Amino acid sequence: MAGGKGTRLRPLTLVRPKPMIPLVNRPIAEYTLNSLKNFGFNEVIMTLNYMSTYIKNHFKDGSDFDMNIRYSIEKWPLGTGGSVKKIEKYIDDTFMVVSGDVLTDVDFNDVVKFHREKKAIATMVLTEVEDPTHFGIAVTDQNDKIIQYLEKPSPDEAFSNVANTGIYVFEPEIFEFFEGKEGEVDFSKDIFPDIIEQNAGIYGYVFNGYWNDIGRPETYLEATYDILEQKMEHDLYKTKIKEGVGKIGDIWVGENVFIDKKARIEGPVIIGNNCTIGEGSKLSKRSVIGNNVSIGKNVNIDGSVILSNSIIEDNAFLTGCIIDTKCLIEKNSIIESGAITGSLVEIGKNSVVRSSRSISNNMKIVPYSIVDSDYIMEAK
Repeated sequence: MAGGKGTRLRPLTLVRPKPMIPLVNRPIAEYTLNSLKNFGFNEVIMTLNYMSTYIKNHFKDGSDFDMNIRYSIEKWPLGTGGSVKKIEKYIDDTFMVVSGDVLTDVDFNDVVKFHREKKAIATMVLTEVEDPTHFGIAVTDQNDKIIQYLEKPSPDEAFSNVANTGIYVFEPEIFEFFEGKEGEVDFSKDIFPDIIEQNAGIYGYVFNGYWNDIGRPETYLEATYDILEQKMEHDLYKTKIKEGVGKIGDIWVGENVFIDKKARIEGPVIIGNNCTIGEGSKLSKRSVIGNNVSIGKNVNIDGSVILSNSIIEDNAFLTGCIIDTKCLIEKNSIIESGAITGSLVEIGKNSVVRSSRSISNNMKIVPYSIVDSDYIMEAK
């Protein structure tokens, strides 16, 4: 499923669909596809709506990823369930549904094995979370059957901290529960409650491994840090800088990268192709630099993501922020923790962007500004 608008990740999703947001310099959806491929799944149908062409142009027929990928394009949003119902004609056996923005190390083969052993009509992969209010939550009985489910409860309603991961295994009989339902049909709101009420057999596969739904800027940064710290396996760049004076920890670099001898880097850090790191600059732990990024002199970047084709001028200070593509951060500017910019944003010299502020695409902040409120442009 890769059709959502990703509104909680704006402005990053104003110019691309959420599954195509670069995560450690690779689209989020590539992680899901590679994981499926590693477990032997190579027949994929991607359900698309928002900016569908962007995804199709990247993955094409899937041959570059050793997979066979087909597409189902929705003219208007059909909901999580409706998008799958649309491809019913292609399904005649047990099948898996995976959200296109999930980062996980769950064993997909073991989930299917569990599903078949339970003779379930539906299996939902579950995991424990600290804050259940962002997710659907479930309660299972001693046989792993789900007996209670609620989507995104308020703190007072939360009867469980075991959350729906957005990964399901179904039998084709699941489509019988769509009868009489029109418009947008959501699995969590419209289908699962009916299965539970009819005691038709929906089971919960609980796992304790890694899972992140990358639904908000803070979880995007969390996923970035986890990959850099290798909590999730990832094929990082082949070249790794040897430790030495001013260069410590794991530092992966792409091709044609220039790092001044007087620059300091403390890994884990990843630097994309065709980048320049100027004299006296410091890149600290858990930073990601995209392709074609220019970093001037005496710049300090700490735990931040700088996407491709951006320019960071001298003496800028960035900590725990996200800078989208083709941005210009002029000299002596400060971007505080949690701030996020869209693409083609210009931050004038000697400016400060306060913590957790959001700046939409194409915005120009005049020099000597203090940005302490969001600059939002609605998607067209």
